[in-house]
Amino acid sequence: MWCTGLLLVLWSADVQAAKGSFHETYPVSGPFLLDVKTGSGKIEIRSGASGEITVSGKISVGTGWFGRRKANAKEIVEELQASPPVEIEDGLVRIGHIKEGRLRRNVSISYEIVVPADTEVKSHTGSGSQSISGVSGPIDVGSGSGRLTLSDIGGAVEASAGSGSINADGVAGTFKAHTGSGGIRLAQVAPGDVDVSAGSGSIELRGVVGALRARCGSGRIEVDGQMAGPWDLDTGSGSVRVTLPADAEFTLDAESNSGGIVVDHPVTIQGKVSRKRLKGEVRGGGEMLRIETGSG
Repeated sequence: MWCTGLLLVLWSADVQAAKGSFHETYPVSGPFLLDVKTGSGKIEIRSGASGEITVSGKISVGTGWFGRRKANAKEIVEELQASPPVEIEDGLVRIGHIKEGRLRRNVSISYEIVVPADTEVKSHTGSGSQSISGVSGPIDVGSGSGRLTLSDIGGAVEASAGSGSINADGVAGTFKAHTGSGGIRLAQVAPGDVDVSAGSGSIELRGVVGALRARCGSGRIEVDGQMAGPWDLDTGSGSVRVTLPADAEFTLDAESNSGGIVVDHPVTIQGKVSRKRLKGEVRGGGEMLRIETGSG
């Protein structure tokens, strides 16, 4: 009965949060860096018309036990609506970089931003999901807690999530990603090295053309592509599946501490044959393909 009462109080405090919004369009010229930051809230960035940037924000200011008085919260909302946290200078647009502590405490702002396609992006939220699509990049995106969804990115990507999945579709360049808890999925459409790691969650990589490093604490790894550099795949617990062209030439070093190894290419064995370890050359050898799984 006591727990039920507590839940009702917290729910009521959230309902009483002061809310507001803003919508502004600013002229810009030439390619620029978009630098977005919010302590709590979602961020959505997509490409639109050239020569302008449109910023929409949804504001929520907490009241009640853990917030401020409702009247004060409304004042904060009105201040942010009247003067949105947007700064523009040559080659740089900064959004959400709020210096005053009173404008950050118990304040959540979610952003929807439309930019020219030739924009470079740096974006971070402490808690909340992010979506970025249709920009040339490069992009640097991070979330303390929340999923990251990227699509049609024309350049290099660096993505990190403390907790949350990372899904990237149509990346034309190098890709580096890490998540503490959650899966990573990539569809690459142009050559570039790939470096990914997941503490807990599976990794699925498609169309890789470049060097590759993939680490997974617990989860499967699935990869297809062409080796234009060494590939190094390692999972503590889970299976590993690699798909290469039928005429691929590579050197193999595969080890499974608990499980079997199956290879659909002709291998010239090096050393002793073992159920748990296989070393050899495929079609005369080439780039190194190293695979290790603790259990799988």
